[in-house]
Amino acid sequence: MAYQARGRDPLFDSNMQAAIEKRGRELVGFALIGLGVLVAMMIWSYSPDDPSFLSATDAPAQNWLGKVGATVAAPLMMIVGHGIWALAVGLVAWGVRLALHKGQDRAIGRLIFLPIWVALGSVYASSLTPPESWTHSFDLGGLFGETALGMIVNFLPFSVAMNVKVASILTGLGFVAFGLFVTGFVVSELRVIARFLIVGLVVTYAQVLAVLGHVFSGLACLLGRANTAYAARAAERKEARLAAEAEALAAAVVPEPSLKARAAQVVRADPAFAESRRRLAELRA
Repeated sequence: MAYQARGRDPLFDSNMQAAIEKRGRELVGFALIGLGVLVAMMIWSYSPDDPSFLSATDAPAQNWLGKVGATVAAPLMMIVGHGIWALAVGLVAWGVRLALHKGQDRAIGRLIFLPIWVALGSVYASSLTPPESWTHSFDLGGLFGETALGMIVNFLPFSVAMNVKVASILTGLGFVAFGLFVTGFVVSELRVIARFLIVGLVVTYAQVLAVLGHVFSGLACLLGRANTAYAARAAERKEARLAAEAEALAAAVVPEPSLKARAAQVVRADPAFAESRRRLAELRA
């Protein structure tokens, strides 16, 4: 006689298991974000003079992650150069997706192409002109980017300078397009982003026009006030000029008395002169 074994009850029910799985993905997402930030800090603070197998020095490391960051950054910069920025961006992008539960089902199918994206970024970085602080014998794309860019330049049918420009444009566009694929974007998400950018551009344009309208309105008001004040001053100057012309015309019509006549008027107006004339008239009488 056969006996049926009783199944063991699960430790957690389905809801608890779903919650644990969700929290686990969030933790993995936060860990990826932290790792991507550390990689970005290591690359941003990279200095060719830091102690590493490429530079034997006793000077303190300038890298924000110390000697460990300088030691790890040196071989990465030598191999792929600034293409390693794709690694930092990819880690942060997928960390955000896992933390927000947006497209996490596409993680495995897209993250396997992350090394190709890093390589493509290395080739694009090799087409850029290094700054004066870059003292390495290889360019910004490292040894891999320099080698791959040389093969592409030799393959193109134009001159060397034109081939470098064409390769830079092609690899730059390919880097952006492939980066959207690696970071998990789909057509629907790109449409939402494009719609958001277009609406934001239109709203920004409308706001700029509104601000310019207020500015021009204020300027027009100020110009109107200045014009009114100028017109008032012009009217005052005109009235003063007309008054001066009238005085000049009156002076020309009525001749001004001579100096002798004005002196006689002054003498006659003196009371002592009038008293002298009265006494002279009494003596004559």
